[in-house]
Amino acid sequence: MSFRLFGVSVDVQLGFWLSAALLGYGIVAGGQYQLFLVWILVVFLSVLMHEFGHAFAIKRHRVEPEITLHFMGGTTTWRSLLPLGRLQHVLISLAGPFAGFLVAGILHLLLRYVPALYSLPPMLLRGMEMLIQVNVVWGILNLIPVLPFDGGHVLEHALGPRRARLTAAISGVSAVILAILFLRAGFFFFSFILVMSAFQSLQRFRSEPEAPSPALNRRRAALHEEPVPPATAVLLQRARRAVEEERADEAMALANEVLAQSPAPPKGALREAHELTGWSHLLLGDTKRAGEAIAQARKHGDPDAALVGAVHLALGELKQARKVLEAAREAGDDRKEVAGPLIRVLVEQREVPRAAAVALDIVEQLSEEDARRMAEIAFEHGAFDWSARLYEAIFRRAGLSEDAYGAARASAKDGNAERAIALLQRAVEAGFSDRARAWSDSAFEALRGGPLEAVLPRP
Repeated sequence: MSFRLFGVSVDVQLGFWLSAALLGYGIVAGGQYQLFLVWILVVFLSVLMHEFGHAFAIKRHRVEPEITLHFMGGTTTWRSLLPLGRLQHVLISLAGPFAGFLVAGILHLLLRYVPALYSLPPMLLRGMEMLIQVNVVWGILNLIPVLPFDGGHVLEHALGPRRARLTAAISGVSAVILAILFLRAGFFFFSFILVMSAFQSLQRFRSEPEAPSPALNRRRAALHEEPVPPATAVLLQRARRAVEEERADEAMALANEVLAQSPAPPKGALREAHELTGWSHLLLGDTKRAGEAIAQARKHGDPDAALVGAVHLALGELKQARKVLEAAREAGDDRKEVAGPLIRVLVEQREVPRAAAVALDIVEQLSEEDARRMAEIAFEHGAFDWSARLYEAIFRRAGLSEDAYGAARASAKDGNAERAIALLQRAVEAGFSDRARAWSDSAFEALRGGPLEAVLPRP
């Protein structure tokens, strides 16, 4: 079931209706069939309103979102590679639960202060009461600090990418504790979801931390060919960390301390200080001053290609950005700060297969979210082989069944039936069990005979 509402594409999978029916099983067991239908509608509207909270928050950034309602609830995704800051991600994550709280609050006030509503049919009033309850409970549940719930994403972006293992640890421990509590309370469905979340968090925690880019190490060594005073090195290190954690004002203040030192530090240190100032201005959205910082850095040597490319990209100068970034890649600069903007340029110029190839080349440096987004874009633009390779690389890294399933879909669309079946088998081994979804997936149309039946029996 698919439709568009408020300019947003919505896809409702069969698994969503099954999970809603499971949650309302007690109503059926009591013989209240009419109320059961009301329950299904209430769950549908509640989850949909929750996801539209995310969608409207995303649309504020001129990015087109898509909503999918599935067995585990709902997911709102977007296809752009345009970067959003950590605060923006936090606000987007919070928008879903608070949209539900807003709806629940309005309905509560209406029922309390508009007596005329009680002349409505009893079943409609019961539905309004259910809407209040479901929106409040669903919102609170989504605020727990467990991935992939909204609270987990808030935690993830609040702590930042440098504390990914800490995020996974908090998520996993919280999921285990809550799963036990839900199990003891008899809420087996939620307990099952939390057990799966705990497993995913464990997979994230066990993933090896990203190794520093060899090119980055070479560049930092080249920046400081002359001995750098220890105090200057400490200031630059703190400024780099502040930029990585998007604390632009702090980074700029630290860089200015380096520039104000007397006697003046070596040229390499001065160049990096100006570059850090440029990155800080970019974080603050001041492209003009970022360009001025590049000009100052150039007085002390060649400025960082990643910064130059990012400024060109921010100004919409795609050709210039591509020229700078491709030259850096050819010179052996394999940092994601170079490859990431280049991928965006290539996507904007509709060279999606090449963009996917670059993404695959640095896939270990990309976040799982960005790598999946590139795999989705490759799939949508018909670059099925590259999409399959990206999904498979993410699966090797995270071990999640959805990634193996995505790789299988892309391989099937690419016409590689043998590879598609092998990947689908790996998805099943990793926990994929939604047979209805697989059998209704148009990507597997050519496999609906014997091959698909052998891996996932017809539902």
